[in-house]
Amino acid sequence: MTLSKAFAIATLTFGTSIAAFAQPATPYQYGMDLDITQVIALDAPASEDANIAILTYRDSAGNVQKISYIRPNITANQN
Repeated sequence: MTLSKAFAIATLTFGTSIAAFAQPATPYQYGMDLDITQVIALDAPASEDANIAILTYRDSAGNVQKISYIRPNITANQN
């Protein structure tokens, strides 16, 4: 394999995975049927004000999906 072919394959592979992470997250609604085979990333800001988390996962068909959900602020109700 030539260097240019190896570079082209690496570029296409990397570009495809970056495009999957660039897609917007679907808001979660109660009762949604989630098909999660592998969790790839969980983006949950550490800020007290931000309570939206984004879960990036791979479904059973191998597609990368994103879903956003409201995470509870557990520090707000400590007595």
